[in-house]
Amino acid sequence: MKSEEVELHLRERLLRGEFTPGSRLPEVKLATELGVTRNAVRSALLALESRKLVERIPNVGTVVARVDPERLEEIYDVLEVLEGLAARLAAQNAAEGDWAELRELFAPGPLDEAATSGDLETFLRAIDAYRDTVIRLAGQRFLAETLAGVQDQAHLLRRRILMTPGRMEESLAEHRAVIDALVAGDGERAEQLKRLNMQTARKRLRRYRDFLV
Repeated sequence: MKSEEVELHLRERLLRGEFTPGSRLPEVKLATELGVTRNAVRSALLALESRKLVERIPNVGTVVARVDPERLEEIYDVLEVLEGLAARLAAQNAAEGDWAELRELFAPGPLDEAATSGDLETFLRAIDAYRDTVIRLAGQRFLAETLAGVQDQAHLLRRRILMTPGRMEESLAEHRAVIDALVAGDGERAEQLKRLNMQTARKRLRRYRDFLV
């Protein structure tokens, strides 16, 4: 396993929330567990530090990054504006038929079951599919690059918020409304509804702050 593969493996585990924020990530232990060299683990952790998923603390070592409430608010300030803009541009630029797969994915059925049963992984895959489709159809490279810069932090934040009571059902209804606006080519309404989706998530963030951070 190369350092890039170690990085991908650890990144996926971090994004799934397998490690508690603040917990140590000992290089020797991870190297033994993964059957790789300590240098491979060190290189992977350095890459993950640049993604703000881990941090190095003097005399302690590498630990899973904690996100303070103020930074969470800053992230949502950025995400609300940029994801709203992405929705507007995508609605304006998309061709007929571009939304077919997303409409099918969010149609009544499996996602309702996932939301009701608390199947977070299935639900997150659908949200990621929405996000990837909208960013691609927005056709704005700088916007895509900017959102990619906070992608991992946004994913972790989204995961935590979706775990709060009733949020998956609420989010599903909100995304269906956004998709209806996208299909109709109504960029202004798509942006408005996506920003509303982010605003209700922010309310959850504030309400369940102690749980989320």
